[in-house]
Amino acid sequence: MDDNRYSFDALYSEPLERSSLLPWDGLLVWVRRCPQFAAFDAAMLARSGPEAAAGTPEAAAGTGKSTVTSASDPTAAGTAGALASAEAEGPDTANRAPTWAGVDTVIADLRGQDLLPETLPTTRSPTVMLIHLIEELALVFAGHRGDRPDHGIAASEPALDQAQVRFETECITWLIAGRLGLRSAAVGSLKGYLKDGELMPPISRDRVLRTVDAVEGLFGGASALGNQVRQEVPSLFSLDEPLAV
Repeated sequence: MDDNRYSFDALYSEPLERSSLLPWDGLLVWVRRCPQFAAFDAAMLARSGPEAAAGTPEAAAGTGKSTVTSASDPTAAGTAGALASAEAEGPDTANRAPTWAGVDTVIADLRGQDLLPETLPTTRSPTVMLIHLIEELALVFAGHRGDRPDHGIAASEPALDQAQVRFETECITWLIAGRLGLRSAAVGSLKGYLKDGELMPPISRDRVLRTVDAVEGLFGGASALGNQVRQEVPSLFSLDEPLAV
């Protein structure tokens, strides 16, 4: 069996295979908009047939027109315009802002597993805090914080270029944020790549996708985590009983 079929690093390194794949920006958009699937599974789905190769979940489902240029299209290098419109999209973003009650439960869970630094930034926004937590987890589970045998994490290569570390972390954070339905724009070098067509550094696509799955898996998947971060503080009063006057 050819294990390269299950490695995006291997597939994108082979010219014949690469020509039939979505460009990385298109694959990011696809995975971001498919939270019902694990990230790696969503990426595999994107190369499973001609409908998926059109570039969006809507196209694969036959419910809409693709907004991302097909990888087989000779103009595929110019996908930045389409991605700019899709970049801020996430599933069900309306009226789904995280709550402090929900984010605090995430912090407590992560503290219990020794996955956070002692000090967290100060902010009044639960969304900003959640994005910071995702970024921290991205660094840990990608191995950029070193070995964590208790979580099955091996350290990334010691000589890894910092530009690669930043780009991978930005990809992971942007993917998870979008899969949770957060209104979170791409930042840094990822923003330059998606919106301005800047070159991306060499990265491990497998590490990006596997890290997304590992982080979401801590909470039972993207859907479960999305529900957790939107928990409300339970009322102290029962609405089923009339209040005493």
